[in-house]
Amino acid sequence: MKFSKILALICILVVTASLCTSGIARAQLGGPFAKKKAAAPAPVMLYPIQDEDSFQTVAKSFHKIPFNDPQLEFSMLLPKDWTSEETLQSDATGTLNRELVSEIAHFSSPVINTMRAAVILQSIKLEREISAESWLKNYIVTGGYDLQDKIVAVDDRKATANCVITSDGKSSYVQMLVQINGSNAVVVRFESPMYLKDSMAFLAKRSLDSFRFILATDHSIEVQKTFSFADVVKFSYPESWGPNNLDVKDSRSMSMQLYSKGEGGHIQGLIRFVVVKRSADTSLKKEVEDLKKYFDGVLKLDFKKLVSSDKAPTSSRFLFSRYEVYQVASKKEESPSNQEIRLVALGDKDWYVFAFLLTPADSENFYTWASNTQSFDMIVKSLK
Repeated sequence: MKFSKILALICILVVTASLCTSGIARAQLGGPFAKKKAAAPAPVMLYPIQDEDSFQTVAKSFHKIPFNDPQLEFSMLLPKDWTSEETLQSDATGTLNRELVSEIAHFSSPVINTMRAAVILQSIKLEREISAESWLKNYIVTGGYDLQDKIVAVDDRKATANCVITSDGKSSYVQMLVQINGSNAVVVRFESPMYLKDSMAFLAKRSLDSFRFILATDHSIEVQKTFSFADVVKFSYPESWGPNNLDVKDSRSMSMQLYSKGEGGHIQGLIRFVVVKRSADTSLKKEVEDLKKYFDGVLKLDFKKLVSSDKAPTSSRFLFSRYEVYQVASKKEESPSNQEIRLVALGDKDWYVFAFLLTPADSENFYTWASNTQSFDMIVKSLK
């Protein structure tokens, strides 16, 4: 074979090899004929504590007495590699603030992939009766938290919720517990980075469930006073509610009122009792009609809507009971604000007992509404 033909054949082989190599390179770089490789799934961050056995292995009881107040003394379980951070434990008065929520404890996890989880406890001294559920709802709204599902009320003095909070561009998942002990409300927040939300769910719940007041008390937030209609009806009421318009001259028909006042002496809640002796001249229908005349003529209220109707939470003394909630508005105002009437009707073999609460609606002033309705429900439950 001539040298020129051999050289031409070599050139063809080199060009062919080059084209094949180029095609392989294009395929490796994701060219149009390359096979797509499935993207590897992102690794799931798994926190090691996922059950009771793994928790008990590392659990440590943390114990504190914030402000040296025995009613704030608590303990809770956390992993032993968590640390307790320093917090300011006094203010100008050396006691827990009645107006601002104060941080009373702070615990931090070790660094987990550049971030930390934390448990933060805050507390405030309460002045008016309020349920834990309502207090927590107000805390969430005013604190800018994004509630993830319904608040769960364990009872009047304990509630839980799950929220998301964003600060400095970073989001955290927050599982909360609020518990009221005497006049102290303590909120416990377990905050985990969003990427650890599911992985730390067990630890968060287990730690919150372990929270305990060392000196737990069932005392009410406010001092309770007692009122009696002779030997007919007796009940307790919070001391922030002052009695007024007492009418007991006629032992067959008696009434009295309680007022709750806010700043400047402004009335922010009214509770009225009417007690009537049953006789041939009385009937439930007649007494209800008289009550309607009082609403219309004296209070000048326009009843807009029946919200709910159920039995009243009272003792077995009463043969029948009713608890109804109404949306009402004042006829005296050009632009009436939303108000609420809570009406209780009770009866035994000798007496009719009526009690109602007039309060701003929750949409007008949530905290006042929550305090008023909690006080009213406590009064109704105490009726004897």
